[in-house]
Amino acid sequence: MNYSQIWSNLAAYSMQVGLLVGLAAFVPAALRLRLPSVRLAYWHMLLGACLLLPLMRPWKQAVITLSSYVPPSAPAAVIPQAPLATAVDWMEVLVLLLLGGMLARMIWLACGMLKLGRLRRHSAPLQTECSWSVEAEIRISDAIASPVTFGFMQPTVLLPANFHELEISAQEAILCHEVLHVRRNDWLWMVAEEIVRCVFWFHPAIWWLLGEIGLAREQVVDREVVEMTRSRDEYVDALLAIAGATPHLDLAPAPLFLRKRHLKQRVLSIMKEVRMSKTRSISSLAAGLGILAAACWLVTATFPLAAAPQMVTDGPGVTVDAGGQVLHRGSIMYPEAARAKHIQGAVTVEATVDNTGNVVDTRVLSGPMELRRAAQQSVLTWHFAMDSASSTRRVTVDFDLTKMPEITTTRIVNGELAAPTMDAASRAAAEEKVNALRNQITDQVKQAQDPTQRQQAMAKLNELQATMNALQTRMGPPTIDGRRLNRIDVQGLNDTMRNELMSRLGVHVGDTMTPELMERVRKAAMEFDEHIMFNTMYGKDNEVTLMIRMPGTSGGVMGGIIGSVPSVGVASSDPKPNVPGRITVGGNVQQVKLIRQPKPEYPALAKQARISGVVHFAVIIAKDGTVMDIKVISGHPLLIPAALQAVQQWVYQPTLLNGEPVEVITQIDVNFTLSDEPIQQ
Repeated sequence: MNYSQIWSNLAAYSMQVGLLVGLAAFVPAALRLRLPSVRLAYWHMLLGACLLLPLMRPWKQAVITLSSYVPPSAPAAVIPQAPLATAVDWMEVLVLLLLGGMLARMIWLACGMLKLGRLRRHSAPLQTECSWSVEAEIRISDAIASPVTFGFMQPTVLLPANFHELEISAQEAILCHEVLHVRRNDWLWMVAEEIVRCVFWFHPAIWWLLGEIGLAREQVVDREVVEMTRSRDEYVDALLAIAGATPHLDLAPAPLFLRKRHLKQRVLSIMKEVRMSKTRSISSLAAGLGILAAACWLVTATFPLAAAPQMVTDGPGVTVDAGGQVLHRGSIMYPEAARAKHIQGAVTVEATVDNTGNVVDTRVLSGPMELRRAAQQSVLTWHFAMDSASSTRRVTVDFDLTKMPEITTTRIVNGELAAPTMDAASRAAAEEKVNALRNQITDQVKQAQDPTQRQQAMAKLNELQATMNALQTRMGPPTIDGRRLNRIDVQGLNDTMRNELMSRLGVHVGDTMTPELMERVRKAAMEFDEHIMFNTMYGKDNEVTLMIRMPGTSGGVMGGIIGSVPSVGVASSDPKPNVPGRITVGGNVQQVKLIRQPKPEYPALAKQARISGVVHFAVIIAKDGTVMDIKVISGHPLLIPAALQAVQQWVYQPTLLNGEPVEVITQIDVNFTLSDEPIQQ
């Protein structure tokens, strides 16, 4: 969240508070809340509602779709680096000004606390015997003009030097007033309200509301004093006598006996005989609470707060019309089988949402059959904003091959994947360009010092990343010629079907691969099932792994991108649950058995590019608790190697079945966040 968004949310929140206080200020008069204690309770509820406004409604979150491809007309050369702007970010200045005001008010409050301690140290105990002394320490100070009460564990009442000049009845009334503040713990309430005033030092509505709370509190104590002393007139005389004293600077966060601006209201409240039954008081407060709830709903809808936008990268050639505001959604990838067959078109999905906006059901209305699954499965994970009474949303996903990167439309010919056309010299030149682009990306991120530069750097980063992706795509995967086949990984088939597929492939572990042999293997797999996903993983030591997956099977396929998943450290066995002595355990259950968990190091390039996310693994844990096999389910290519290297070192407590250790199949999720180290979910 940048300074501009912080300022926008502060402005919206301030408008919410102002509108809420403005609407609720007329409620006491409308409901005839004349009893000070009832008004005090209502004002406290209003203050609490103001503080809780940001939690009463989910923040709106825009979804920004980032381009994941370079149009055919875009050049593949290195993009020149544009100079970053150095203009003053006034949004940042305003936010810092608000924080500076809060700090100044906090310092003022701290000075008030110190002043209270100094006044107490330089005061003298009250010489006259007083029955109220058992509840608070009563002292005389010539530095104050009005009685002051403060302290919680050791409450203290400071009286002005002219206190002995007042009538005995007035003295008793004043002491009774201050001791009642002690009994009610009003000093704690005052400190909490002053902290709120420090945070909202700029907001006149909060200042007005805190003034009303202070007045209602004093009126409550006034009524209790009159009821206890039965000396209404003497108490009013005491108020007038204190009001005639020379005022001093009010710096102490403590309830003063009298604030002159409240004198008229307090005297009128004392002189009036106001009564409200308990039933009417409760019903009036309940009605006020209902009005507050309605007002909160209105102001939060009128001035909504906005969360940081979600960045979504859809697959090349995919355009999404969400049909409404989406709080968050997953990306949609172009199905590899449909791309190979040149199938394109628009898929319309009707989504049913619950009362919170989460999608609970979907129905495909139209679109090519080969494209429906990709759109429908993604929409099921979406969360819409509840900005209307409708319980359905209509989503349109357009799959367009003409918007694919140039290399995609030229490399897929009649459903067959053509071999790379770049020679060794061209590949070396392209790799040099990729490295140059990577350095520019790093420099762009490092030079972003303020929000304006950050936005420009991120925009340039997206352009550079897109160009780099285009170059890497043009380079194609590493050459297959001369590589040794070290594994054939088949998922989603039973043993019978798997054996039949293997017999059709005509290739075995240990064979030396050539482009022609690889193409024959791919054709054999597609003839076996046209929906099959056929990918390759290129590891070290000049080895290659064939990845064959049935649709809907998780385990190592990264959106159909050839050669994108590192194979370093991946074991050679398949995690099949039907192996004897092997059980499946949920990830949360298995997590509590961790006894050694080295954390992955956040890749420097991913951190600089502000890439985060979750890497999912399907894992087999050996009988001794060590990780014996890892399959990549999903995750960003820049994050997978670091997560893989760390998870390989994890050790668990052995899992026992009937007293015997067994192998365990589980899922591990490694979460990379920019604000913290990666953690296991």
